[in-house]
Amino acid sequence: MSDELCRRQFLKAGVGLIAGGASAILFGDRAVLAQPARQASQTKNTLHTKGRYLYDSSGQKIVLRGINLPLLDDWDFPQSDKLAELEKTGANAVIIQWYKDYGQPTRPAYSLQNLDNFLAKCKANKIVPILGLCDLTCKSDATLLNTQLIPWWTSEPVLAVLKKHQRYLIVNPANELGVYRWANNSVESLEAYKTSYKNAIASIRQHLQVPIMIDAPDCGTSIEVFAKIGRELINSDPESNLLFSGHAYWAGYDGMSHLNAVIEANLPIVFGEIANKQDESIAGKTAYCYYDIDGIKENHPPQNDFTYQALLTVLKEQEIGWLAWCWWKDGCARREMTRDGNFSGLTPYGDDLVNNPIYGLKATARRSTAFGV
Repeated sequence: MSDELCRRQFLKAGVGLIAGGASAILFGDRAVLAQPARQASQTKNTLHTKGRYLYDSSGQKIVLRGINLPLLDDWDFPQSDKLAELEKTGANAVIIQWYKDYGQPTRPAYSLQNLDNFLAKCKANKIVPILGLCDLTCKSDATLLNTQLIPWWTSEPVLAVLKKHQRYLIVNPANELGVYRWANNSVESLEAYKTSYKNAIASIRQHLQVPIMIDAPDCGTSIEVFAKIGRELINSDPESNLLFSGHAYWAGYDGMSHLNAVIEANLPIVFGEIANKQDESIAGKTAYCYYDIDGIKENHPPQNDFTYQALLTVLKEQEIGWLAWCWWKDGCARREMTRDGNFSGLTPYGDDLVNNPIYGLKATARRSTAFGV
């Protein structure tokens, strides 16, 4: 297992750094209107968003309920993978960790053909694949998106693979790129982040119409930026087909207080990562599992009362998608859903995410009918 996990730099989310028929649902001290289910007004050949919701090509609403699979951190891949075991959870989506350059020459070789084969397995299992590049995880400079990653996304060999699977594919151009709260000048940083994603959207739209998932800055944590610039980003997209993704590592940040504004703005938000534990940086080193964001007093409590369980309850009520970090493997064993990658080895954390009667995958995940034959 690599030390350079896709989750490897999310430690910055820790406390120690600077930085008609609608019904009302009570959220915190405010009521939020929950919009009734509705069909998209037109059929498209890809997944697509309309208002707060995601629809498949048959017009069926899809509420993403799934799991992050650190595919390239499992050095048994591409000889084997754990998708068949993950499928047993009932998940309807999977975030695929990918790198254009893994950065460690000792890692077994992998290719675009391996990616193509894995996407085909997702189709066979009726699991929506969300393909993300993790090369710039938690890097501060958002302009690197267009200089380092977009050339990969728009290269002919990559597009040849993606177009084969575009009916059911979501792309996440950059995992946790950019800063806002942690920047010396948040106004300038937000402008750079917005401009970088506008340019990236324009480049991708020359080739693909699939949903583009955009991670919040500050390692995915700062969802308040979506209420500020989300509508402008959507309006810049010729397809108006974006998903905004938050990563709920909120031990030292009151993310729950910003969720209302995103909902009320009618923006398509999902949580690309939720977890039970959060890392911290201490003396320049990663302290894995440092914060308990599951209410279990094992290590260090968060500065607030945030728990992932409370968030998932709200997301269930609001029909907001989420994907858990992670199936297996991770530097924090307590944050793995399974001890060995097999469904039979579910950890207590994994069992809760799969079998909780309120928000668990078995109770809430519904798979798309639009995968075709």
